[in-house]
Order: sequence, then structure tokens, then C-alpha cells
Amino acid sequence: MLINQYNPQLRSELEAIQGNILKGHGRKYTAHVFLKGKKGQRNSTAFWISELVNKEESVVKSGYQQLKANHLFKTQKIDGGLFGGFYISFEGYIFLEGKDKAQRLFSGNTSFINGMKRAALNDPEPSKWDEVYQENCHFMLLLADDSKSTLVNQVEKIKRETSSFLQTLHIEYGNAIFNKNKAAIEHFGYADGISQPLFFEDEFEKYLNDHRIRNLKDLKFDPRAEGKLVLVKDKFVDEPHSKGSFFVYRKLEQNVKGFKKAEAELAEKLHLIGVDEERVGAMIVGRFEDGTPVEVSGHEGMMGAERFNDFDYTFNGESKCPFHAHIRKTNPRNTEKEAADRRMARRGIPFGEYKPDIPIDEMPIGGVGLLFMSFQASLEDQFEHIQKNWANNSDFPQGKAYDKPGLDLIIGQGKSLAKGAYATEWGNPTSMKSADFNHFVSMRGGEYFFAPSMMYLKTINI
Repeated sequence: MLINQYNPQLRSELEAIQGNILKGHGRKYTAHVFLKGKKGQRNSTAFWISELVNKEESVVKSGYQQLKANHLFKTQKIDGGLFGGFYISFEGYIFLEGKDKAQRLFSGNTSFINGMKRAALNDPEPSKWDEVYQENCHFMLLLADDSKSTLVNQVEKIKRETSSFLQTLHIEYGNAIFNKNKAAIEHFGYADGISQPLFFEDEFEKYLNDHRIRNLKDLKFDPRAEGKLVLVKDKFVDEPHSKGSFFVYRKLEQNVKGFKKAEAELAEKLHLIGVDEERVGAMIVGRFEDGTPVEVSGHEGMMGAERFNDFDYTFNGESKCPFHAHIRKTNPRNTEKEAADRRMARRGIPFGEYKPDIPIDEMPIGGVGLLFMSFQASLEDQFEHIQKNWANNSDFPQGKAYDKPGLDLIIGQGKSLAKGAYATEWGNPTSMKSADFNHFVSMRGGEYFFAPSMMYLKTINI
């Protein structure tokens, strides 16, 4: 059942969870502050955490506070201001609650207990991660604002306030980037974040209106989701509405110059010229740069492409959208409930300076990328399943494949050179050709966290 955010009977449930889980915070700039508690400073740390939500001007916002701020901005243009979220790793729970209690209450959540460094995802060895991510982290404080200067000032304030009891391991800044049509994109230039599970009635109504759908029977892809897709009971709190969510953070660095050069080389190899040349990138990502799904059209320029999401893969071939295309590997869009239950609430944001319309030779080979973040009820059944069994699996998805589907060429972890199948003529299965394409996204570090309930954060110092 979708949530009516204006229903007063649901207020207590929305006040009990952190914001950003059911709906993205929507700010342009973010700071991700990675913290570690100092030995013997548990009580000081716990008091500071509780103050993040207990002060009159709280930093960490509840789901209800976030929705109310969104409403005020839409109706009265009142700026929602600084947004904060607080996430705890398993090592952080040991620091706050002790090892025995942490292991007991997270029993069965093996991936969370082990942490990302021990995850079987074909990631680079942790010793090859950025040095700042090699040390075990206890907490991640997410701060977001539409003012970069306000954000930086808040980070410096927190560093000063916590220096005696918390070690600041690292601060990673994110910044949303947009194309000429004001659509959110990533550094390769493709519209991003289009397909998300929708938890609220007004979001689904907008989806139907955007796609001109008058009858639910006409839906090709149903984006609706229930809260249980991302929410689980917070076992540290004896209160029925207190729920949290498992949170994934991964820093993914992009070699933009290498990717764009490889695109051009592949277009030449497939003898694609003119407007058809743009289809090369679309066959790797699954969408053209403007968001037009290559399954739906052989050319970009679809009206409302940056929002279009009502399509499926009933064609079941790969001469339109290859099986290895990123959005097809990570969301097969079949009618089975199993596929819908794998979805995550993705909350990623790019990092690094974006320079549009520059020559390929001047494009960055590093220092830019995506801070991938997601909320889910199960790390094993959602994020890890998608990464390990779909993106990294050269035999997925099953279908009328010209050859093995191959790895996801964007986020797949495996051999650096991967073979894929491409149609030289859109929709013509007799025009398929195999070709190699390098990986140009590098995993630089990350961790698993849990986003606790608001009640846990409020009462942690008791």
C-alpha cells in the first residue's frame, strides 16, 4: 500500500524513521563525514549523537520533517535548509553497545556483521582502496544543502565539536550535476536516477500523469513499492514504529576520457556513423544521454526522456537493448515479484568537478565519479544479489542471447576487458556483432551501515 503523507494517522510512523530513506533529500551538495569513536569516549559520543536529533534545530531529520519541509518549499518556496542523516557500521554498534549485544541483535545479517571489506563481490582488495577507506569506520554523517558554503561551515563546526571524542577519518563531498535540460546526470553524461521505487501516493500519481497512463492495466513497468522493501525493525528500540534500513556506500571513480574514447572506437568498429553513433553508449548504459531508453527507440530525443520509465523487455532479444546494458543487468523489469523485491532506494550523487563540452583529450581520467548509496531491507537479497548475481554474472539475464550476456560494463566487477553483443541495426537480430569494451569505473572504497530509528538516536545517551 502506498503512503498518503497527508494522512495524520501515519505521522507517528514517518516521525519514527530517518529522512532520505523513502524519498531522496533533493539537495545539490552533500558532505559525507566518516567518523571513528576514540577509546573510552563512548558516553561523549552517544551524547553528541543524541543532540543531533534532540536539539531544537536538529541536524538529523525524520521522514516526517523531510516531507513537511518539501511541502513548504513546494507551496511557499521556503528553503528546507540543512539536511542530515546518521548511519552506523557494525563496528560502530560494537563501540556503542558492546560486541555481544551487537552480534545478538544483528544475528542473521552476516553481510552487515562482516562489513564490505569481506564481501564476496569481486571488489579490489581493501589494500588497493583509497587509504582513507582502509581503516574501519564507525559512523557516517550525511549532510546536504543547496549552499556549498553552508555545508562546508557545518562540517568545520562538527569537526570542532567532536575532536575530543571522535576521529574524523575522511570527508567526501558530492555535488549534483545536470545537463542542458536540467536533468540529473553522471560524469559519463547520461541521465541518472530515473528508475526508483515509489513509496508515496503523490509520486505514483505524478508517474501516471508523466506517462499519460489512464488505466493501470496499461502499465508496462510498475514502480510502486511498500515500505518493507527498505525498512526493518530497529531491534535496539522497543517501540513498534521504530524502523531502520541497511545502507550501502561505495565510491566509484570514473575514467571519463577512457570511456568516451572507447565509445568512439566501438562506433568505428561497428561502422556506426552520424546520429547512429550515439547508440553505442546507449547500448552500454541502456539509455541515451538524454534518458531515452534504447529498448524503446533507436535514437535519442524522446519527449520527457529524463523521466520516462514505463517500459519493459518483453521483446526478449538484445538487438535493441543488449543484455549486458547497465540498466538491464541491474533491473531486468520482468513481471516476476522476485525482481521487484530486489530493488533498492538509490541515493547516489556524483563527486568531482564536471566540465561539459570539452575535447576528449581534456576529459578527466580520475578524480570524478559517483558516490553510490542505497537503502534496502536486506544487504544479501538486494544490493549483494544485484551486484554479485546480476552485474558480475556474465550469464545473466537469460534470453535469446547472441552470445553470453557478459558483465555489466558500468558497475560489473571482474575481468577488465569484457565481451558484449551489439546490433549494428537497431532491432535487427541478424545484425549482431561481438566486441570488447574495457571497464572504466573503479571501486575506491566503501562500507555497510545501518540507518537507525529516530528513537534510537534520541535515547542512545540514556
